[in-house]
Order: sequence, then C-alpha cells, then structure tokens
Amino acid sequence: MRVGDRVITREQFHREMDQLPQFLKPLLLEEGKKREFLNNLIDRELLLLEASKRGLDKDEEILNKVERFKKGLIIEALLQDLFRGKDEVKEEEIEEYYREHKKDFFVGERIRVRHIVVRTLEEAREIKRRLEEGEDFVTLAKKYSISPAARKGGDLGYIERGKVGKEFEKAAFALKNPGDISDIVKTSFGYHIIRLEDRKEPHQKTLDEAREEIRKILREKKRERILKDYLAKLREKYRVVINESLLEKELKK
Repeated sequence: MRVGDRVITREQFHREMDQLPQFLKPLLLEEGKKREFLNNLIDRELLLLEASKRGLDKDEEILNKVERFKKGLIIEALLQDLFRGKDEVKEEEIEEYYREHKKDFFVGERIRVRHIVVRTLEEAREIKRRLEEGEDFVTLAKKYSISPAARKGGDLGYIERGKVGKEFEKAAFALKNPGDISDIVKTSFGYHIIRLEDRKEPHQKTLDEAREEIRKILREKKRERILKDYLAKLREKYRVVINESLLEKELKK
C-alpha cells in the first residue's frame, strides 16, 4: 500500500493491529473492520504527509515535546521493571495500616444536591416561582443555570462540609428530606437554588470498604522508597556535578 511517497507494508499493518488494546482486537474479526482500520492508517499517513510538507516535522517546539514524551516513555519502562515484584502489598500489611489509621477512613456526612445558579436576584426569584408551581428542577437547571453542572441537570454529586462555600454549605445541609428545595442563596458565583437528592450519614469504612484504597496507598509508599534508594545508588554510579555559582544566579532571577 502506498500513500504518496510512503509505503504501508503488510508487516507495518499487522504491527499496528498488534498495538491495539486487547479488548479491541476481536472487533477486527468483524466484516469490514480490517479495511476500516487500514483506512484509518491511510488517513494518518495523509495527515503526516501534509504536516511534513508544511515543515511541522522540523518545528522545534514539536520536536521538544516529542523528545520529552520519548524520555517519559523510557523512564516509565525503567520504573515498571524496577518495581516489578517489589511493590506487592500483603493482606497483613493492609490490616495493620487499617488498625493504625482507622480514623482516616471515617466518612463524614455527605449529601447529594442539584443547584440552579443565575446572575441576578430577579432571575432566581422567577425560577423559584416556577419551581413552586411544579416545573421540573432538572429541566430548568439545564435551560437557565450558568453552572458547568447545568448539562447534568445541576447535579453536583455528593458534597461534604468544608468542601464548598459557607453560604452554600449552610443552605444545602439545612435541607432535611430528598426533594426539599432551598430559599435563594447568594454567593460569589451568583444566586443559587438548591435541591437535596440524597443524604448519607457519617460512618466508619470497614476494612473491606477501605482495602483497595489502602493497597494503593501502601503500594505508592513502597514505590517511593524503592525509587529513593535506587536514585541514591544512581548518584553513586554516575558522576553528578552542579555548578553552584551558576545555580545561585538562576535561583536569584
């Protein structure tokens, strides 16, 4: 297969297919999918040809980004090899961590809320009136709210105390039952109307609930120690020289 002066060989075609994520490979067995995959390769080569024609393959900024990306991949491969078989977390380590840090797995009261936020008090009053007359909160949020959550019907998910503004928090946590709607609340973002969707009472996570979170924490701690020791050895293996006077000048800039 030829695209301009570039050739797509059979070997390259199969190599590209091999690099697909494992879960996508069975899709190539479907009728027409290999041709579709080949057309995608051709499209990519066409774009690369045009980019090359415009000199983008010699653009210094792009080449620097490519070099940084390449270095990142190489380092990632080295670290994967370094950590392999050394960062496994045993069940007894998880249990010990849970016992010693049990308070860290206490979950405070959380509520799930939706809100509508508008710029003016007049707009908020009009929306509040329409809600009291029975109009749908989600529909009004999608149509009038200036919040990024508007596309989700104003859904903010679960929030905790101390994670949102004081005025908003006070009004939201004062709501008692799912479906309750707040009075108009003024914040620096505008005028809000809040609806309670759900409430989760404070609770202590069990070991089972916290297990995977703890495993992740302990694995990261092990990797940090392994990397720290490895870098210390590399500093002994390779000579590191720092021009202190030049560094001082740079630090003062």
